Amino acid sequence: MEKFNNTEDFLAKWASGDLSESDKEAFRKREDYKLYAAILEGTDRLDVPAYNKEKNFEGVQEKKMREGKVVRLTRKWPYAVAASVALFMGYLFFFNQTVGHETGYGEKLAITLPDHSEVVLNARSKLEYQEKNWKEERTLVLEGEAYFKVNKGSRFAVDSENGRVTVLGTQFTVNSEGDIFEIRCYEGKVKVEKNGLQKIIAAGQAVRAVDGVLEDWKLVQQQPSWIQGETTFDNTPLKQVIRALEKQYGVTIKLNNVDPTQRYTGSFTHRNLETALRTVFESLEITFSIKNGNTIDLAQE
Repeated sequence: MEKFNNTEDFLAKWASGDLSESDKEAFRKREDYKLYAAILEGTDRLDVPAYNKEKNFEGVQEKKMREGKVVRLTRKWPYAVAASVALFMGYLFFFNQTVGHETGYGEKLAITLPDHSEVVLNARSKLEYQEKNWKEERTLVLEGEAYFKVNKGSRFAVDSENGRVTVLGTQFTVNSEGDIFEIRCYEGKVKVEKNGLQKIIAAGQAVRAVDGVLEDWKLVQQQPSWIQGETTFDNTPLKQVIRALEKQYGVTIKLNNVDPTQRYTGSFTHRNLETALRTVFESLEITFSIKNGNTIDLAQE
């Protein structure tokens, strides 16, 4: 059996399939086999150019002869180069994997994190996190809206382009997209940070950023209503309500002469577009017309 001493030569031969069956079987019994197998699997997903060991070997030999230097090269040299590159890129891939999830129009997605914390993504939302050292560094990046049920442990942070939400163990929602930044706390406490502003809210409280100011209010629901197919608002700017309608139904809403800063309190269903539009806009004395199935024009006197 060929001696295995963690050299690039051995690993490259294994990766290229040049080891004998007896060597492979002996290698599989080693404690570090699973780690190297995982790294090799990662390198298989990388798009790298093919390596021609014969051509490269001959090219180096020819170059050295032209320079007039006598350098002893063996056929094992290309193996070492290939193994070094494969292992380096494999380590980068294996230990820096980003896990991502995304939803489309009207979709919801339930996710279980490595520490068994739970996330539900609302429509048209994205979530990413690094698996490495997750238990020590529980940090996610969110675009859109999500409901979090966090198990106790190290600090848990949700980053977005609008700000950061930090907790230890709690239940809360974050809605961050464009100039929308809203957090609702259903259990425990969360710290909200945005542009130097900080606010701690407890269960039954909510906060949103509007024109550089954090405004808060009390919650009635025990969990986000959108999980059950209905989105609820409390004195919410109309532009945020419209964005929620667009994400749930995959439509484009044109305001025309409608003021997007006016406030709406109420809800809309996820089950019927026309019913949802009537519920929101009739209470605000805004008329709407549906064109081509997915464009809604608004008008207000």
